[in-house]
Amino acid sequence: MKKLSAVLMCMVALLWAAPANAQFKWGLEGGVNLSKASIKGDGGLFDASNRTGWFVGPKVQMTMPVIGLGIDASLLYSQKYMKMDFSGEVDGENVNGSTPNKSMPYVEIPINLRYNFGFSSLVGVYLATGPQYNWYLGSRNLKYAGESIGSLERSTFSWNVGAGVTLLSHLQVGVTYNIAMGETGKLGGVGDVIEEFDVKNNTWQVRLAYLF
Repeated sequence: MKKLSAVLMCMVALLWAAPANAQFKWGLEGGVNLSKASIKGDGGLFDASNRTGWFVGPKVQMTMPVIGLGIDASLLYSQKYMKMDFSGEVDGENVNGSTPNKSMPYVEIPINLRYNFGFSSLVGVYLATGPQYNWYLGSRNLKYAGESIGSLERSTFSWNVGAGVTLLSHLQVGVTYNIAMGETGKLGGVGDVIEEFDVKNNTWQVRLAYLF
């Protein structure tokens, strides 16, 4: 949270210093999530597969004229999923299985610093990067065969890196990679395994926005 606060303060300072003729737009954004969990320290016991979800919500954008620098922020409802297969030897016995498809609803607040390249009044390109705060809304338990094998964090912090195109000054199409900066959750293993494994959920996003 300290890192997020520092970044937000810098962005607010930039917004405060924006000239009076800065361009403000608002609109709606939606798209597709393609997420995959990485599990640290499990010795290859777990393997998370790619899962597809979606997101939607309002968006605001401020751009300073001439230099093309700006900020955008969104308030998104994001639906992600997680499923893990596991196979290996636990306490001398071979185990094989998979967890149910875990629904993971979030409220996400990405705040990005943007740089816009305008090739013409019809087409432009943008680069964007910035922090994202994620608030988890669902059940935190990760289960297998009715038993808890781990849990998800209630809130997480991540970082976005993305690029895209702007068409007709209103329509934006882009791709973002969302990098988890801490644990998305923890696994307690399978059977009598007592070690805890850290889970990080990174996400590719294809996004479409219309700004008025």
